[in-house]
Amino acid sequence: MLPFIGYHLHQAYWTLRYNIFFSYHYDFPFPINLENLLLQNFLLIIHEAGHTYSSILGNRTLTILGGSLYEITLPAFILGYFWYNRISLGVQFGFYLVGAAFISVGFYVSDAGARQLPLIGGPGDFAHDWGNLLSSWNLLYYDAEIGLGLTLIGAVCYLAAISVPLWLATYEASDIDIQLDL
Repeated sequence: MLPFIGYHLHQAYWTLRYNIFFSYHYDFPFPINLENLLLQNFLLIIHEAGHTYSSILGNRTLTILGGSLYEITLPAFILGYFWYNRISLGVQFGFYLVGAAFISVGFYVSDAGARQLPLIGGPGDFAHDWGNLLSSWNLLYYDAEIGLGLTLIGAVCYLAAISVPLWLATYEASDIDIQLDL
């Protein structure tokens, strides 16, 4: 899990420090690029489905926010399931998914002002979820800071994933009766 997390955090650094295009044009080595492809497509499907499910409520803000909200909450539910059932490998995987989701949403939020990321179907700048949300909330100027905050939450989730064996380990107590003859 360490190489995957290391490369994802390196990608986050390059994306937030230099250019948003590193969020999807980052060269991962072989086994990690396959994992990244599967992970990002999974999160993208959840994101788009979140827009659809949230549109049922009829509120434009919730419809726009629903994509990112679902992208984070579904991995959080997966984490919760494994946590509740005390499956340590699953808890690690859950934290990894939640961390990747926060980093993905952090990239999207960071692009709200510039609106450089290509969107599915090429609808144009007007369809950028976070560009529209932050503009309506008068927070567009803080897009990089909000994106960095979400990315840091993802990094903390990655650290939690790495440390799961330390704090979720189970130990059995044993009694040792030693008789010393003097």
